Amino acid sequence: MLLSIDRVLQLISEGKNIDKIAELAECDSADVVTLIEEARELLAKHEKNFSKRKVILKKKRPDNTENNSAIDQTYIKEILNGAELAAIPVNTPLTMNVGIISSGNPGHSGIGIIIFDQDNRQVGKVAEYIGRRTVPAAEHFVFIRALKLAIYFQVSELKIRTDSEAIVRQLVDDFKTKDSETIKFLSEATSLIKKIKKFKVEHIVKSSNDKAIYLATKAAEKVQEKNK
Repeated sequence: MLLSIDRVLQLISEGKNIDKIAELAECDSADVVTLIEEARELLAKHEKNFSKRKVILKKKRPDNTENNSAIDQTYIKEILNGAELAAIPVNTPLTMNVGIISSGNPGHSGIGIIIFDQDNRQVGKVAEYIGRRTVPAAEHFVFIRALKLAIYFQVSELKIRTDSEAIVRQLVDDFKTKDSETIKFLSEATSLIKKIKKFKVEHIVKSSNDKAIYLATKAAEKVQEKNK
């Protein structure tokens, strides 16, 4: 397949992730990321001529060294790993339902994220296997991923809905803990939240979070089946 900026953007709009695009084009993931960066520059130059509903691609850092380029590519791939995205609105509110599954303590774990626009239309989803983790570790992982995605998409407002009472309690209440992993999570989450203009976390029951949990379950099951 001939790989071009137009083709990459088309595949992204169809819900293909970076690895899938690289597979279809028979090239490296790094080549896809490079084209995404070039597309972001073109969109930035002609932003006034584009609709506000488009895929947001991460800007390059001012210091365009080879080392920083490699870091950017790694970061972008990490953020979009397991993601299938439609057209994400620019500078508008987004809502994300986050869910996890873990088969033990620790156990094989997966995360699921459903992304909604301000009209409550689904515009993206993430499903990823994250290795063997405890339930709290998986809950921390998916929450941080949602925050990073929101910053990547330059949201004006973010609401994260989770069925984890622990996460809500840790973030909303005057939570005190000596657990090093929880302290690390709260430090990173607080730092990321400060980059978002308006943020809210909301607790929902598991039955209202079934889609995110389903994605997490399928991601974990897929890897376990491969290892049988």
